[in-house]
Amino acid sequence: MNSLLAHVDHVIGAAGGSPLYLIGSEHLAGVIALLVLPIGALVLRRRGTPDLMPLQWLLAGLLAASAAIHLGLAIGSDHGAGLSVLFIVDAVLLGFVARRVLKGSPAGRLGVAVLIGSICAYWLSALGGEAPDQVGLATKLVELLALAIVVRRAPSQSRLRSVAGGIAIVIFALGTATSSWIGAFRAAAAEPGAVAGHHVHAGGVAPPGTIFPAVPSRDATPAERAAAADIVQAARIALARYADPAVAAADGYHVNGLAGIDFHASNPAYEHDDRVLDPAHPETLVYAVAPDGRPVLMGAMFLMPKIGSPGPTIGGPLTVWHAHQHVCFSLTPPALAGLLSPLGACPMGTIDVPLTPEMIHIWIVPGAPEPFGDLDEAWKRAYLQAIASRP
Repeated sequence: MNSLLAHVDHVIGAAGGSPLYLIGSEHLAGVIALLVLPIGALVLRRRGTPDLMPLQWLLAGLLAASAAIHLGLAIGSDHGAGLSVLFIVDAVLLGFVARRVLKGSPAGRLGVAVLIGSICAYWLSALGGEAPDQVGLATKLVELLALAIVVRRAPSQSRLRSVAGGIAIVIFALGTATSSWIGAFRAAAAEPGAVAGHHVHAGGVAPPGTIFPAVPSRDATPAERAAAADIVQAARIALARYADPAVAAADGYHVNGLAGIDFHASNPAYEHDDRVLDPAHPETLVYAVAPDGRPVLMGAMFLMPKIGSPGPTIGGPLTVWHAHQHVCFSLTPPALAGLLSPLGACPMGTIDVPLTPEMIHIWIVPGAPEPFGDLDEAWKRAYLQAIASRP
């Protein structure tokens, strides 16, 4: 069963991507359980349809959907017996409240308590490093909508209590999004209490916004080490002229607004010239600004011509390319503006880019701990500080 779910997970999700945007194989049973709900609705209809308001029908459906998903997770999850029992308890309580609503009774305080408990349990799981996925997020959104219906203002309810209920819903929505972010990054970190950063993939999964291909679980061969060293040396020689941003601008690189310690200056002409990993024609130059205001060329980023084309791993496990998924891109000015949020939104004025071509960084600065991939931010700042202290 688990092997089948793992195969389906590979088919429905991007291999190497963050679970935040996918459906995990261990949660697929919850989706299957949700599909069984129409059978229950058909049985209920044959027994006689209760006389309920549309909002009551919606509430009962939301509660039943969450109960079905939790029951499916208890059956198909491999998280352990303890968590399976909690899933079953949650499913039973949600089902009990749904039954009350179907009988015409209000969800009441029990409904509020059950929904809040389920949402907070998700927070604790995510904050503990459990990688959230689309099933978990969708379930919490269903429960948030159900909670909003339960706490909506009744004719006899005071305005103050109504406002407090609205504020609570906003807090729970923000808490769900925030805990999902933290859980997704912690699942990608090396240590249980750490939080993975840009291009860091030390944990069991990739961080949000990044897709890593499978890395060969072996050491690089002597030939691969030599090829990796040669490409770095070639890049240092070819890119030396771009230490002056004015020269880069003359060659078509967008260096206007150069700031920060990770400024990517792209060259649109080189992005469509069909050259692959050409040290003399990188698609993007990477600059940093030292504390004294001096621009420093740190390296370059090489981009594949089209989405889906794998980058050449000339250095084997030393030269692993990556792509980005669900990044938010601003058109005015053209720039990366962030990542698609757990709740499925980009910042206003930006668009979601589902997938980018594969890319790889080569760092040419002396003493860089890793010439490919991620350059440690602390090391980068120390390097820039040392440059600023020179006469």
